[in-house]
Amino acid sequence: MAKTILSWILVGALSYLWWWIGYEWSYLNSEGADWTDVYLLFTLISLVVLRNGKAGGGSGMFDRLIGTVTGFIPQLPWLVVVVLTGVTIWSLHLAPGFMLDNYLQGAVMAITAGLTTALWHGAIDNASG
Repeated sequence: MAKTILSWILVGALSYLWWWIGYEWSYLNSEGADWTDVYLLFTLISLVVLRNGKAGGGSGMFDRLIGTVTGFIPQLPWLVVVVLTGVTIWSLHLAPGFMLDNYLQGAVMAITAGLTTALWHGAIDNASG
């Protein structure tokens, strides 16, 4: 019971971290840079990747949490490729030109969306198992 309660408290803390990074962090959400919709998209993509990946195991309190994150880390470079491709297409289609900061913000957004999603997904998995 204590493991379940602690895991759900951790889900709450990690969910706040996920929300703050995607919707309040001034680096991703400043004037001229609003990544909130893309952040949500990459959260959904991360959930699909997590669903199709291998779940972490173990009997310790944080074994599943750690297993979920370490199992997800090899996918992060691919998520960065996806967002950089999207930034390039956006730059060709709608933007006034190519800006390096857009690529840096995109890479940071993909990594933070993926990692924070993996963290709270692992905490939920730990709470339910």
